[in-house]
Amino acid sequence: MAGFGWDDADRDALEILRPLLDAGGYLPWSEWALRPAALAAVCNEIVLADRREVVELGSGVTTVVLGRLLGQRGGRLSSVEHNPAWAGVVRGLLETDGLGDAVRLIEAPLAPHPSALDGAHWYAEAALAALPDEIDLLLVDGPPGNEEGIERSRHPALPVLGERLGRGAMVVLDDAERPGEQGVLENWGTGHADWDFTIRDGGIAIGVRSG
Repeated sequence: MAGFGWDDADRDALEILRPLLDAGGYLPWSEWALRPAALAAVCNEIVLADRREVVELGSGVTTVVLGRLLGQRGGRLSSVEHNPAWAGVVRGLLETDGLGDAVRLIEAPLAPHPSALDGAHWYAEAALAALPDEIDLLLVDGPPGNEEGIERSRHPALPVLGERLGRGAMVVLDDAERPGEQGVLENWGTGHADWDFTIRDGGIAIGVRSG
């Protein structure tokens, strides 16, 4: 656990998440996955605000856990993944859990995008047509932004999908303590002044529309 950079809040969150983690088979957690404190915060939001249409950019352990929760509640998760090999792994986990009705895994290659910064690529527009028109919660955990020159690769998420987010919707940005994501939040604050973001446990920023 220490190798993942988890703290006491993450270890406490694991106990909160235990019913979902024990609901199926083993999940291959890694340092790239959403931290437990962040995942618990998202799960709480789904339950407390009764969020039914959730979109996730970047798939993994979170996809399965959120799929389990939404499946129990009659909701749906649309997860976008750019890496075909990793999408195959996640699809296998979903099939093992029988989550085909609760989760839609969308493979979307990365391509040049007019809303991207620094020449970074983002998800191909054609693949995003399958996303719901009304999104209750948008979880931004991709594309990768940990390489030099593409640190702000997640910037297009709000400009592109913002029109699908209603007044009560929420945006969650992972890795919010990294310089690249800090830059994304700064740009979002400039171009989308009606959104307020705060940093929370687990290294995420949570945004809600103000007013």
